[in-house]
Amino acid sequence: MSLVDEDEALEFHARRRRRATVTITVVILALAGAFYYASSYFRETTPQPGPCTTVLATPALKPADVSINVYNATSRRGLALSTSKAAAQRGFKIAAVANDPKDKTIKDVAHIRYGPEGEESAKLLAQHITGAKLVLDKRKGDAIDLALGTTWKGFGPVPTPTTQAATLPPCPTITVEG
Repeated sequence: MSLVDEDEALEFHARRRRRATVTITVVILALAGAFYYASSYFRETTPQPGPCTTVLATPALKPADVSINVYNATSRRGLALSTSKAAAQRGFKIAAVANDPKDKTIKDVAHIRYGPEGEESAKLLAQHITGAKLVLDKRKGDAIDLALGTTWKGFGPVPTPTTQAATLPPCPTITVEG
């Protein structure tokens, strides 16, 4: 073989290697782009509210949605009955009225006993009673107990409903000049 033939062969192999490198690079980039495009379909895309987006709030829990057991944990006669009447006037449903089944004397204003499912109901009742303690127990269901203590004087002021719209920033004003 001559020297010219060897140079041509080396040059041919070098071009072939460059072409193979470019081809493999293009194929890898195309696959990466395809995987990126396909992964966009599998990402969770939940729209985030902007400053002027209307947010639909879940309906607020009302006293008519809450059923309570009123228990007297003091030595004062008729306390549970009179309190249950006041609670009914505020719209709460009354399930039971009796002396405290736990036979405890509560030194606080009141204890609101609830299970995990009754947390929202208990918080609503607590808004109506100044100084009440929330007591989480292991009960099933959303039943809540209002156990009246020795310093019970009555329900506090009726809480005012809060709106989520008041916490949103104002929308910008857009002026179109024409």
